[in-house]
Amino acid sequence: MDETSENLGPEQHNLNGNEAFKAGDFHAAYKHYSKAIKRVNPKCAKYYTNRARASLKLKRYAIAYDDADEALKIDPANVKAHYCKGEALFGRLDYQLAQDQFEKALQLTPHDNNIRLKIDECKSLQHDKEVHQDEVQKTMHANTTKECENLMAELKKGRLPISKNFDRSLVDSAAMKKEMGVLEATVPIVIEAHCYRDGLRGKQQDYAKAMELFRKAADMGNAEAQHNLGVLYGSAKNGPVDFAKALHYFKMATSQSLFQLSGVPRLGVALAHNALGNYYSNGLGVERDLDKAFQHYQLSAAGGDPFGMSNLGVAYVEGRGTPVNMPKAIEMYTKSAEKNHPVAQYNLGSIYALGKHGVEKNIRLARDWYTKAAANNYSLAKVALATLEEPSFGSSHGSSLGSSLGSLQKAAESGAAEAMYMLGEAYEKGVDGQDPDIEQALHWFQKAAKQNLPVAQYRLGLLYLNKIPTSVEPNRINKGVKYIRDAAQLNDPQAQLMLSGFYRYGDYGNKRDIAKANSWLSKAKENCVDIPSALLDVLNKKEESNIEFEQKLRRVQKWELSQGLTDNNATEPITNQERILRYSRSKFEKRFDDPERAKEFFEESNTFTGLVEQGRASTSILHPTTSNTDIEDRYSLDKLAAYANTRVGDIMIAAKQHYLRGIGFLRDGEIRGFAHELFQAFKLCDFVCSIPEALCKSGLYILQDFILKNPHDAEAKFIIAMLSVSLKQPFSTVISILDECVKLRPQEPAFYKFRGSMKAFSDRYKDAVSDFDVAVQILGPKDGYSAYYMRAAAKRQDIQMAKSTLLDYQVYLEHAPPGDRKIPEALYSMAMCYCMMTDMEKAAEFYDRGLEAEAKRLPIFGPFDFPPKAVIGSLLKMASFSKHIKKCPISMCEKKAKKACSRCNKVWYCSEEHQKAHWKEHKLVCAKK
Repeated sequence: MDETSENLGPEQHNLNGNEAFKAGDFHAAYKHYSKAIKRVNPKCAKYYTNRARASLKLKRYAIAYDDADEALKIDPANVKAHYCKGEALFGRLDYQLAQDQFEKALQLTPHDNNIRLKIDECKSLQHDKEVHQDEVQKTMHANTTKECENLMAELKKGRLPISKNFDRSLVDSAAMKKEMGVLEATVPIVIEAHCYRDGLRGKQQDYAKAMELFRKAADMGNAEAQHNLGVLYGSAKNGPVDFAKALHYFKMATSQSLFQLSGVPRLGVALAHNALGNYYSNGLGVERDLDKAFQHYQLSAAGGDPFGMSNLGVAYVEGRGTPVNMPKAIEMYTKSAEKNHPVAQYNLGSIYALGKHGVEKNIRLARDWYTKAAANNYSLAKVALATLEEPSFGSSHGSSLGSSLGSLQKAAESGAAEAMYMLGEAYEKGVDGQDPDIEQALHWFQKAAKQNLPVAQYRLGLLYLNKIPTSVEPNRINKGVKYIRDAAQLNDPQAQLMLSGFYRYGDYGNKRDIAKANSWLSKAKENCVDIPSALLDVLNKKEESNIEFEQKLRRVQKWELSQGLTDNNATEPITNQERILRYSRSKFEKRFDDPERAKEFFEESNTFTGLVEQGRASTSILHPTTSNTDIEDRYSLDKLAAYANTRVGDIMIAAKQHYLRGIGFLRDGEIRGFAHELFQAFKLCDFVCSIPEALCKSGLYILQDFILKNPHDAEAKFIIAMLSVSLKQPFSTVISILDECVKLRPQEPAFYKFRGSMKAFSDRYKDAVSDFDVAVQILGPKDGYSAYYMRAAAKRQDIQMAKSTLLDYQVYLEHAPPGDRKIPEALYSMAMCYCMMTDMEKAAEFYDRGLEAEAKRLPIFGPFDFPPKAVIGSLLKMASFSKHIKKCPISMCEKKAKKACSRCNKVWYCSEEHQKAHWKEHKLVCAKK
């Protein structure tokens, strides 16, 4: 296969890439396009833009940007390349730069409405971004200008500011004099440039003049001017963005030392290091390099820049260019917050409010930091402060709710859009047991919508469409559609889904347009919206043409007239979607031989839809080990003793003994023994290893120190991964640790099992199946029964793999010890598979077996909670009602009848062929009627 692939030409690789792209396999598409690029000479712009498209789907924005840029070097008028470059910048949240690229694409194709939509979206999101950042930026500029003025005041006195520990005898006086001369010559120029940049001291804002002055001071060696030139070249505030020049001036500033000879920070250097950190972190004009970004953030923090300290804190939290280190993150956030940086203050408040990343929850500290961030006009902090530790709206705790509402009202009145939205939501639901106040909800949603908050625009649209009568607002439909459209353009997935429906059914004054419907649906899917099951049914059928749709509407109208359901005199119009649904339900009801059965079927159908829409159909593959906050250990040796001499009991007891020995080793300072024993415990039975939260934190720090000296200890790294899960660290962090374990010991099946589980939690089911495949191959069915269960649970997410899923569950049931904890779940899951295969008889059989296994479940496992059980039960009920649907009268035909005789409307048939075959017999009866 590899040899064949090697012999393919570039165009064939490109075509293979296109096929993979259409199939949704973007990794394979990327590889094919890369091979096409490698084999072609001279370079071909098409291959670069195709690879950029694949990279965009994989969210590799830096690579997509570089490929689009390369395509433009080959073909400057390539529309797709401009568009891909814009999408890459959009994905990196650089909305202004993205807008520039989309506008270039639009110049080449002036009639492309999709590009116009993207430009509008960029404008709206850029405005929203600037609203959030403006106050922080103003504060930073004001502080810098003040520092320059203070420096100038000292220079006028004929001296340089000096640090407390400055020793003049260690400094060359000539060098000191030279440095002072540069500052005396350049600081007044920099202050004047600040005034032109920000419109201060009677100066009209003039970026061109500011840049001219900054350039003059920069050429004389002033780092503050060099940094500001970099910022202006990178911000499109005075012409097109020029990353190359921005990087040039940032690097010019960072080539100078962080501190002056007098020991005080050199203005501009630390800020330039922070800017370079951002450029390397986001891949702006350079290849993305998190290690370099981290190094620049470190230098920026060392120079005393609060922005650099805050970004360094983010790097430690998210493991960007460095291992995750929460103590260091809190240290950096705290230093930045103490310098009054609102983002760091907010981040600290969030860590303490939620008890995130293994840090103990502390509401008092959270409130203190949120208060400081809110005082600095950081809107998210105002919202967080208003809702800190308060019950949700609609609860029975009236007094607390009133207090929360008051805090939220203050935050909303101060201009926080998120608070306005939450206040509108509260009034729509009803406050303190009172009826909903739609007028107040409308007022606050409108205020939040004016600040371009997409979710507020969406909810405002719903209010106009569903809850505000035409008598109150005659233009409600137009307003509702406008706000839904605004929210969709700002990337709200629910609004995109709803707008797709408007175009699919021609509702609310929108002309039916399947292309637009599918376009908005595609955007909603990209934003991970949950598609309602009713819509999935529609999408799985062949798309109706406009003529076919009009014919359907005429049939609906004819039926409505026969039923007296015309809406000519109705004050609130009904949508085409609702009309078609009502008509389809009526047709389906006729297929039942008993109207009561039809009613029961639809009631159960509503129950089933509710369960699915609530997300109850999903289930975990392997419960993550959580920290134990219970005083009493459910799986203590005393309790497990009752199950001794049974296979499942002996496994749990052996695992618990390993676990307890490991804890003993930890107390004795034997870290290698601690890691080994816990590893053996997790391999045998992970759920008995319920580690106390305090021990998780201390154990994690101890093991991290141990790994620094023993970097090849795979078992210690595995336990770090498990403790990270307990402390609710991101799954991506855990997976990266398990990747290292696999590299160190590629034949250890436990590493593949647990890595597969983490991938499944991250919805990476195909990757998870690959890991479980390896575990199964190493262990075999007898020792690897749990891996078969995990693989089946991952496969079950794909309906095409239902048969393969059943085989894996069967292997698990054959080899799992009697009484194993997962047996009921396996049986219910098999019932679900048979439901997907429409074999309801088998589904009922395995559902009943699941009930029996659940009744026999060992008490030590605690309450049974498997949400798909309710979904399967609902499906089986609907199937039982379906037995009462009319059958085709042809002998030996067991198919359900779908079409009634058009003359008598009494006899039903499964197909037109059977109706013709039965006509000789039926026409005698039919003619008499």
